[in-house]
Amino acid sequence: MDVSAPLSDMESVTCPNCGASLSYKPGTTSLVCEHCGTTVAIKTENATPADARKENDLATALASGWQANQLQAQSFVVKCPACGAQTSLDKKMFSDACAFCGSPITVQPDERAVAHPQAVLPFKLEKSAASASFAKWLRKLWFAPNNLAKFASADHFNGVYLPFWTFDAGTKTDYRGERGVHYVETHKNSKGETVRETKTRWYPASGEVKRDFNDILITASQALPEKYLNRLEPWDLGSLAHYDFRYLSGFMAEVSQVDIASGFEGAKQVMAVTIDQDIRGDIGGDVQRIDEQHTNYFRTTYKYILLPAWLSVYRYGSKIYRFVVNARTGEVHGERPYSAIKIALAVLVALIIIGIVTYLVLNGQ
Repeated sequence: MDVSAPLSDMESVTCPNCGASLSYKPGTTSLVCEHCGTTVAIKTENATPADARKENDLATALASGWQANQLQAQSFVVKCPACGAQTSLDKKMFSDACAFCGSPITVQPDERAVAHPQAVLPFKLEKSAASASFAKWLRKLWFAPNNLAKFASADHFNGVYLPFWTFDAGTKTDYRGERGVHYVETHKNSKGETVRETKTRWYPASGEVKRDFNDILITASQALPEKYLNRLEPWDLGSLAHYDFRYLSGFMAEVSQVDIASGFEGAKQVMAVTIDQDIRGDIGGDVQRIDEQHTNYFRTTYKYILLPAWLSVYRYGSKIYRFVVNARTGEVHGERPYSAIKIALAVLVALIIIGIVTYLVLNGQ
């Protein structure tokens, strides 16, 4: 895999005009100086858009040990003692709060070898645009506390690149099961009434189904609930850029905590749902039973990529709440508190309405 310069190479993210830090400007292919406004184009030599979407042979990676065979560089990594998130970031960005759970970071950062991704989906939405999507989402929440917006301020947003695997595979599944066909029997019951009863005849069934899967997305993060990350889909993976550390300048990047073998096992579980549907469709009938099935995987490939998100972590009452915004589409998902007073009032109003309706019905009005 062709790997770009290490994330810790700070010379390329320094303004050539004044020496201040350069940060990636979302939605562009440029870095912008935080001090004087100088713009510097990101030009990745010897890399094409096709390199970002290149599929890598999975069998080779599993046989040889993916992590051990990657070109690595020393990156500045901070591990949160509360949630376990491991984040790679520029030294100038070190803060005392975890972007994933808001807990204080009391441990010292360290330099360690980190394998670089193959591709990155650059930030598209500025923080202000993500904040607008977040505020719109907040306004739609039912039974939210009136002061929620004060605590869930967009000022708490952090831009983070999240690690993912993508897997492609061809599959062939042999199965054995039964096809159930409904039929109706008519008979008299003990009262002499005619009763129609639906029954099922079962017939043996066997065969094979084939299916090709493309870009099965599996999170390599353990710092955020998978259900929120899944809801951020779809991602425009066709816009992946060949990995260049300069896209990460001014942002954080979570270090992968799921190895490639575990990632593929997760992909198998995703594929199994579709394969099960294919088998049932192939069996036919009204209902189906699947007794045995065996799937062969071939032409298996993978990519290791980074996807962009804006994270917001805040405390309301005694609990921590987290929000995630897709930094490409503005899709928002996360946790939220409920107002006990609003819920109680809603229940009270509902009971009053039920009482009035009941009174009118009983009094013939």
